[in-house]
Amino acid sequence: MDLKESHCWGRKRKTEKFGAKPQAKAGPELFREMHIQATFTVSGPLAQPTVAWVGEDVLLSCHLSPKMDAREMTVKWVRGPLVVHMYRMGKEMMFVQAPAFQGRTKMLREDMAEGKVTMRIHQVQLSDAGQYTCYFQAGTFYNETSFDLQVAEHRKQPFSVAGPAQLIQAKQGEDVTLSCELFPKMNAQDMTVNWFRNQTLVYRYLNGENLEESQGTEFQGRTELLKHDMAEGKVTLKIQQVQVSDSGPYTCQFQSLDSHSEAHIELQIEESLPTSQKTLPIMIVAVFLVVFSGSSLVTCFFYKKRLQRVLKRKEFHSQLHSLTAL
Repeated sequence: MDLKESHCWGRKRKTEKFGAKPQAKAGPELFREMHIQATFTVSGPLAQPTVAWVGEDVLLSCHLSPKMDAREMTVKWVRGPLVVHMYRMGKEMMFVQAPAFQGRTKMLREDMAEGKVTMRIHQVQLSDAGQYTCYFQAGTFYNETSFDLQVAEHRKQPFSVAGPAQLIQAKQGEDVTLSCELFPKMNAQDMTVNWFRNQTLVYRYLNGENLEESQGTEFQGRTELLKHDMAEGKVTLKIQQVQVSDSGPYTCQFQSLDSHSEAHIELQIEESLPTSQKTLPIMIVAVFLVVFSGSSLVTCFFYKKRLQRVLKRKEFHSQLHSLTAL
């Protein structure tokens, strides 16, 4: 079962698989459908698999890329052949919902104008586990993504994750390490460890393997997970040749079948100035000192000359006064 986040390319549809057969549109409805006709990809939860516990609620989110208004689209969640929840053109189509989910789902629409939708499943059951598909359709274009939901019956020992409280700073082109650890200490080798920067996956460790193909393109080939302290619950992410664009909030997330927790780390990358820009201030200071020293010498020279003239004038007047007295 593929646990990584999937991005499926869209395809054109002639007819729909669910509900009534599409009818010809006219007037404002046709204009509205033409207006939202676009291509997009669909992404599921960043942290995968999603873990829930029996009797609790779980949120399953997916979003469009690029961001666009999804309020006039068709949105559907399915698990295998079962329709979990369906929304079309501003209305929720509860009559197509599978009996196993009736009365237990709700669609959160607060971020729908930006292309993000979230479905809440109330009072999760063991039978809710499985692969879910989130599906968007605009006009004749549609796309989807799939992700897994795991359901555990009981929580085991909970844990928390801690990272450095202070800001981590580095210069452009350097390597930087970000560390976090579990409390209480426990073996994390069989856990899922995710690193994110904002909504971008930086690194994923799952079932003892590094899933580099699922990370953001800007981090590919530049990251390494240092695992020598993983048996004690500590992991360190190494990012090579950091760029200014790597700055921002990072999330270190540990996830087991029974618990999950995360910590946040702030990274700031300082831009390195070119050699010419580094030496420019030194040159300016040197020129200033030379000019200042030169002007001081010139001033001193003319002051000395003027003083000599004053002394000679005084000596001349003194001699003249002596001759007059005679």
